[in-house]
Formats: sequence, structure tokens, C-alpha cells
Amino acid sequence: MRSEPAEVYPGESVRLDLTIADRTGPITTASVDWAFCSAPKPPTENNVISDRCLRDEVRSIGGHGLAVMAQVPVDACALFGPELPPSAAGDMVPRPRDPDHSGGFYQPVRARVLGLTAIGLVRIRCGLSGASQETAAAFRARYLPNRNPSGGPLSATEEETPISLAAVPAGHSIRFALAVSEDSRESFLWFDPTDQELKLVPEQLRVSWLAGQGSFLRSATTHDAADSHTIHNEWIAPEQAGPVMLWTVLRDSRGGVTVYSHSVQVMAAGPS
Repeated sequence: MRSEPAEVYPGESVRLDLTIADRTGPITTASVDWAFCSAPKPPTENNVISDRCLRDEVRSIGGHGLAVMAQVPVDACALFGPELPPSAAGDMVPRPRDPDHSGGFYQPVRARVLGLTAIGLVRIRCGLSGASQETAAAFRARYLPNRNPSGGPLSATEEETPISLAAVPAGHSIRFALAVSEDSRESFLWFDPTDQELKLVPEQLRVSWLAGQGSFLRSATTHDAADSHTIHNEWIAPEQAGPVMLWTVLRDSRGGVTVYSHSVQVMAAGPS
């Protein structure tokens, strides 16, 4: 699931896109039940969202397509951010949410389609907690919202020799490289609660790899320190010839995400 823009204030609108696929390729027509979670996660639950979101404590989003426009609830920072959430009689005493490692807060989104449930997170801009008024004001003035990362083409090599995606030898070990755009690894302002200082830190990029057939050496990889422009993985091609769909899911450390699909043609091995 992807939101565009990748980070917004509560009350602003986002476009939500859901990518669905099976072994043969993307699924382009399906009816989706979209909703914003409306129950904050109790401290006793060790999940990304509250179980109550899965039990329909949600706010419905209009539209049933794979892409919809939605307005982020205005109380998102109270339910899922640093503001004190509301409480009802008999409930556990609420507490504000802690930020993630990048200082971010997220409005959860639930999508149900084809009998499955997907959870996405829209990064929301909330006030800075635990900081002085001067630091919080400086953060508001200097912080730039996150943008979704972008990648380039997928390339392949075998024993350092480039090969075409249209002619991948069956059963061979292939090294894939996904190009990453120059501006995808953004630097962002982060509040260090220990030092009580604002620091500029670079995003970390990660790619999740999926394939209709064959197998990847790792399910997810990050960029090398020596090469920040490509992210690599090894793939064992299937033994049988034919078309294979691959997907790369490029994520940054502030919740941004972009999905790419790649068509690979596996060729039968020639006579020995």
C-alpha cells in the first residue's frame, strides 16, 4: 500500500494505491474495502495496530477501486501520535504514542480485498514531543516532509557479465541490481531526545524482493555503503523455461514506498 504524498498533516488528502499480484502478474480489477483505523493501540498490545481495527473499529473510506482519494482524520495525532488520546469509562488509561526510530507517527489504513486484509501506514505530521518550545519551533520551520522513493530499471548479471532480462538461463544464479534515484535517499531533520538536539540524518533504503517462481537469496536487502545508487540481490532462476514476474518494493526509513513489477523470460539451457 502506498500513499501519495508520503507524509501529510491530519486533515489533508492523500491518494491511496493498493498493489495486488499473483504468480502470473498484477491484478488490476478488484473491489477493495478501504478504512482508516480509529482505535489507538494499547501499550499492552505488541502489534503495529490495535486488534480493534481488525474487528471493524474503523472509519470507512469512500470508493472501492485499487486507488482512492481520502482525507486523513483530523484527530490522527491524538489517536496515533504524541497528543493525549481520548479515553472512555472503564478503558485503560491512555498514553501518547512513541515515535518510531525516525521520529515519525502513522495513521493506519486497512484494506480488505479478495478475502485478504492489508495494513498500510500514512505518515502524519504532528508536534514534537519532549522538546523545548524553541526546539519545537525550529523543527517546524526546518523539517521537510517525506517523499516516496523512486527507482530505475532492474539489471541482471551472471558472474559479472551483463545479461538481458529477456534471456535468463534456467536454473542459474542471477545477480539483480535495482537502480535508485539520486534524490531518493533524503536527509531529514530528527530530534535526538537524549541530547535534546536537532540532527540531520540520512534515510536508509530497503528493497523487498518477490518472485512468482525461483527463489531469492534474501527477502530484503539494503544499499551497500560503497554503492548508494543500486540495491542488489541474488536470484536462483527456476529450472523450467517461461515468463516469470518479479516485484521490487522500495522503502525508505520514513515510511515511503514504491512498487515495481518486472517481467523476466527464463530460457531453457542449451545442449551441453
